[in-house]
Amino acid sequence: MTSSTTTESLPHRVRVRAWRSWATVGIFGLTAYSTAIGWQAQAVSYPFFRTVAAEDFLAYHAQYNSSIPLVVIVPGFAAFLGGIAYPWLRPAGVPRAAAVVVSVAGAVALLSTVLWAIPRHDALDRTGQDDAVVTSLLQANLVRSLALSVAAVALGWCVGRARRLG
Repeated sequence: MTSSTTTESLPHRVRVRAWRSWATVGIFGLTAYSTAIGWQAQAVSYPFFRTVAAEDFLAYHAQYNSSIPLVVIVPGFAAFLGGIAYPWLRPAGVPRAAAVVVSVAGAVALLSTVLWAIPRHDALDRTGQDDAVVTSLLQANLVRSLALSVAAVALGWCVGRARRLG
């Protein structure tokens, strides 16, 4: 290998490493944000559903649903999908096992949202205030929030590894 070949390939490797490190930071940021939103919903938003007067609930829930896309749904799904894809995005030096933990947690969060939480919201849209549905929604959100918490902790560790190595 000539010195010019070595010199030309080094910047490429640095750019690839930097991109993967920044992807880790970005996924961590989205996941940490979504984790905080999940715990806020668990402690405040979803329990509050029980305090809204039954005759006002459908309008309240419709307003709630129209208010969350940019602050909850978009970053949440970006976090879920980024986490799922992380084994293919991880920088060198981040162990595959850590990336798999992030990926599994992202899949659990996505599945608990799509298969459990969203159908509970749909049920509330159809029937109005229902304590059993709110309880189920809280259970779905707890699973999602715990999965996101695991992913956030693992990704925080991965950010530290990526910064030390890259």
